[in-house]
Amino acid sequence: MLKRKNLLYITDYDFQNDQKIKPRYVIVIDDGELNSILFTVVTSKDYVPENLLQHGCVKDEIKNIHCHIFLKDISICENGFSFPLNSFIYINSSSTFIAEKNIFIEKYNETTELKDVLSDKEFENLIYCVYKSKFIPRGIKRILATILEEICL
Repeated sequence: MLKRKNLLYITDYDFQNDQKIKPRYVIVIDDGELNSILFTVVTSKDYVPENLLQHGCVKDEIKNIHCHIFLKDISICENGFSFPLNSFIYINSSSTFIAEKNIFIEKYNETTELKDVLSDKEFENLIYCVYKSKFIPRGIKRILATILEEICL
């Protein structure tokens, strides 16, 4: 389940920062031996001005917006999955994290469902969008650079 490009739905995602436990979509970015980089997809929070609302990477330095948008009803996965609502990955230092696989599995295995697998194009666009962010730590940028080298050959 923790394989690169997998889109997972977790019914009891724990934000670990005093927020309530809520359902969340998570995209597995890397499936290294010990760790996986995961992104949460926020489906209920739309902070993007209407004129910037487009599918894919949105970056506006003046408005301080950097996110990847999945517009509703647009297929993003190999088997046709699309979000029923516009969904966002706001790219900041807390949207990208490394979790140990065994801890992740222990915590979420019973409440996680594999929804689909991101298409190659969506995955590449997402990785590049995140890679270009000034908010992503250097260690994670190195991992993203390696992934981009692998998938852009």
